[in-house]
Amino acid sequence: MEALVTNENGGRELNRFTWTAPHPITQEDQTLAAAISQPVTVAHLLRTRGLTTAEAAEHFLAPQLTDLHDPFALHDMTKACDRIKQAITAGEKITIYGDYDADGITSTAIMQETLDNLGADVHFYIPNRFTDGYGPNLAVYKYLVETGTQLIITVDNGVTGHDEVAYCNDHNVDVIITDHHELPETLPEATAIVHARYPDSTYPFGQLSGAGVAFKVASALMDTVPVDLLDLAAIGTIADVMPLVDENRVIATYGLQQLQKTDRLGLQALYQVAQIAPETIDEETVGFALAPRLNALGRVDDGTVGVTLLTTFDPDEAAQLAQQVDDTNSTRKTWVKQMADTALRQAQDADHAARRTLVITGEGWHEGVLGIVANHVAEATGKPTIVLSREKPTDDYKGSGRTAGDYNLFAALNPQRDACVAFGGHAAAVGLTVSAANVPALAQAMEDAAVAQDFKPGAKPAQTADLSVAVDELTMTFYDQLAVLAPFGNTNPRPILAVVPDLIRGVQTMGQTKDHLRCQIVGTKQSVNTVGFNLAAMGPSLVGADDVTLYGTLQQNTWNGKTTVQFQLLDVVTATPLLNDWRSNTLQRSQFSLDAAYVFFQKAYAKRLSNYLQDQPRIMFDDPQIRQYTKLVLVDAPTDLAQLQTLGQNVTPEQVWVIFYASQARRDEALPGKKVFGQVFNLFKAKQRVAPKDLPALAAQVRLDVPSLRFIIQVFFDLGFLAMAGDMIAFQADLTPQALTAAPHYQARVQQIQFAQTLQTGSWAKVRALLSDQFH
Repeated sequence: MEALVTNENGGRELNRFTWTAPHPITQEDQTLAAAISQPVTVAHLLRTRGLTTAEAAEHFLAPQLTDLHDPFALHDMTKACDRIKQAITAGEKITIYGDYDADGITSTAIMQETLDNLGADVHFYIPNRFTDGYGPNLAVYKYLVETGTQLIITVDNGVTGHDEVAYCNDHNVDVIITDHHELPETLPEATAIVHARYPDSTYPFGQLSGAGVAFKVASALMDTVPVDLLDLAAIGTIADVMPLVDENRVIATYGLQQLQKTDRLGLQALYQVAQIAPETIDEETVGFALAPRLNALGRVDDGTVGVTLLTTFDPDEAAQLAQQVDDTNSTRKTWVKQMADTALRQAQDADHAARRTLVITGEGWHEGVLGIVANHVAEATGKPTIVLSREKPTDDYKGSGRTAGDYNLFAALNPQRDACVAFGGHAAAVGLTVSAANVPALAQAMEDAAVAQDFKPGAKPAQTADLSVAVDELTMTFYDQLAVLAPFGNTNPRPILAVVPDLIRGVQTMGQTKDHLRCQIVGTKQSVNTVGFNLAAMGPSLVGADDVTLYGTLQQNTWNGKTTVQFQLLDVVTATPLLNDWRSNTLQRSQFSLDAAYVFFQKAYAKRLSNYLQDQPRIMFDDPQIRQYTKLVLVDAPTDLAQLQTLGQNVTPEQVWVIFYASQARRDEALPGKKVFGQVFNLFKAKQRVAPKDLPALAAQVRLDVPSLRFIIQVFFDLGFLAMAGDMIAFQADLTPQALTAAPHYQARVQQIQFAQTLQTGSWAKVRALLSDQFH
């Protein structure tokens, strides 16, 4: 959501975050830079990330496989390995119980491949989100036991499986849990629990992903670092947004190298359908291309496909599954778009618009994408959002919630836990099942919590820039300097740069749905292409804006074999002018894409231009309903100052875009010349009396349109040259000669033409001053 705030000068700022200026370069930065032979900007960034010594900085910049910790330092690793080796030797049936997200899929593939290489009789089971739910499922465990499984190994789940493990124990089936999620107070009585944060554990790093823990088990079983599994471990680590420091930095660094040269037929096929050039793969490729496709399987279809894709040796199967994965992701995106559009309309209706929080309900929405939709709505509205759906009116609602700002969603709903059929989550996200009868109470609890937490919708989160740089500094050399800090991610974000350009030009939207923004930022010596994804709404604030600070990251972009830097916009802070000059001789479709009310002064234009508008409000300047709108586009020009004053009395706008369109005929409209006035005078003098019905014929005689003739007649009435005699227009023989300028209608027309010319072609300074007087 773009929040509007007023600055001390009365201007308006359009921005997503509350920004803190970068810390200045210090002498300590200079000292560290010299010690590690890096630019001072890199040293500064390292120090702000807590790496203040040369030893720590060099260790961070050059991660080594030898930096990986001893896998046997993990709790119960020896027990786990002994039991697995025993099962392999005895030929026992082993089943890996995984999870349906990207971390769970890669964890399963790592364990499957490791045990298969060791000669195990190994199988895997990925629970179905819709029939099995998340985590251990007792019915599934019973099925596994009944079908001969003698050892269950969980990956990326398991620590909540008390009943499931107890059942297995009762039936002489061992369970080894490998997990990374938060530990409950009471743990299952499993054969082994491999977890980096096990109580009283001395393991030096507690933030491994599920795939990371599986990779450590593989390392222990194989008594070496299985480099060929680092690609899978990196996908799981990045997909689960784990901190990219310590061991995770090693896994991600070397895993990304493996992904660039992978021998996995499934990944090669996935690269092809996703149009990924292997040599360009980095952490963003994983986060925005590979992980979403794997996650889509669990949201829409079956995560089992993902494990098979990652482990197959059949090129035909790899190609078929890769296409299935890509198609599933496309389906997921389509569903999300459709559901998000519907949910947003509900969020803005009369029942929801005034609320601080949102509970959105629907029927037949796909359960697997409700969390994504909730996130879309929360971001768009700035309000904590629960999205619920059911298949039919007799069903309970199932759904997900995402927070906004500093609202604690879990604290808000935890008191309603007993009113829910199922509930769980944390401060930023929840999942729940609730009966229809309890939805109103849930919604009220959300609102009550907003009051208790003093939550204000649209409140902007705080963000700090890392460096202030000039446009001329945004070069490939600078990009390469920053790249030594990669891979970027959680805890080691890509540096955010604050840039103040001399000029911004070429502002336009892009993308199939025109949701994205592109422009060029100009410095003293160069210009840099700039993109802003899902930031199209910021475009108008950049046109003609002064004192702009752009916040974003430096990327590289390759097009037609040429690689250049590209600034990726995150936010804009600018004193956005209240009044924006969009005047032109011709109308552009882009002028009708704003989320604003389109104001008309003449009904003829409102009707004629209606096809330019989509769903935006169309309203006349004197309509009392106009008071509710704060963003206005003035489409056509007022005919006089009084119309403009009427508008100004009825609105308190935050932003106004001025088009003041007039048709070519209207622009060409002028006062008839004295010769034309003379011709009409002589016609009436000759005819003496004229019936109003004969005016078209009279107009044709002097080559005038009827409105112009009527205007001349009005002027002659003002001057006493003509008068009504019954139902006839009569020439007055006893007239007193007078100048045309003495006629009120003539004076009004002169003022009207001058007013229109000022509004449509006059200097913007003059027009802005005129409008500023009306919009206080």
